Amino acid sequence: MSAKDVKPTLTDYLAGAILANGFVWLWTLILYQFSDFFIGLPATFVADFSLIIYLSGGTLASYLVCRRSASRSVVTGLKLSVAAWLFSLVMAPSIVDLSAGLVLSLLMCFLAGGVVGSYLALRRKLSQS
Repeated sequence: MSAKDVKPTLTDYLAGAILANGFVWLWTLILYQFSDFFIGLPATFVADFSLIIYLSGGTLASYLVCRRSASRSVVTGLKLSVAAWLFSLVMAPSIVDLSAGLVLSLLMCFLAGGVVGSYLALRRKLSQS
């Protein structure tokens, strides 16, 4: 198999989904562990910071998986985003009650992170050429 034929495997997508959700889970655990501290902060600050963390997880996971892809980085990033979101729907209820707001924010952040991560991976590939 040549370098041009490399495609992410199902294992790559699963690892990326777990990595993206790892950010969500760690942040959720931090929020619960230090709830006394976060109670004193404005709710909008905590919500905005949560979105940044969700976006960061989606971006990093997408970037790493898209680096393995020889072509169609954006499609790979979007596939990973959907996989990470579906994985979060299955696993998140074990640590937090799912609300419509959380489900939609995870979807939007993972999709945006998938696009940003694929763009960064593509940009890196082009700069190396």
